[in-house]
Amino acid sequence: MKKLLKQGIAFVGISGIGWIMDFVIFNLLNLRSSYVAVNNMISSLVAVCFVFCVSTRKTFVQKDGGIPLKVKFVIYILYQIILILLVSQLLALIAAGLYHTFCGSIIGDFSAMAAKILVTPLTMCMNFLVMKLLIERI
Repeated sequence: MKKLLKQGIAFVGISGIGWIMDFVIFNLLNLRSSYVAVNNMISSLVAVCFVFCVSTRKTFVQKDGGIPLKVKFVIYILYQIILILLVSQLLALIAAGLYHTFCGSIIGDFSAMAAKILVTPLTMCMNFLVMKLLIERI
């Protein structure tokens, strides 16, 4: 249990850095483009690559004799592409809903940013579980 807690804390830290990268890129893209879903796909893929590379070296212990790390990276990227596509659509819906509900207020003005913040805990938990399974069990 202690190992799991340490890994969780380390992953949250690494993912937090990835999330900041994602968040900054996402919001910079939103200044130029109103395509929230596309902007999220681009920013998320950059962050995903960072989190995978750092987590496999600093947080998780690769299973001996398992699938090579390069193959795990491809599997993780495929998982992330599916997740990003689904989350991007969800983000677009949440952002539109927030914008229409809070139009004229600060929440309405920053609806895409607020939507990104709302979905982050769910995606971070899912990513931790998938990464732990993929790196340490397979």
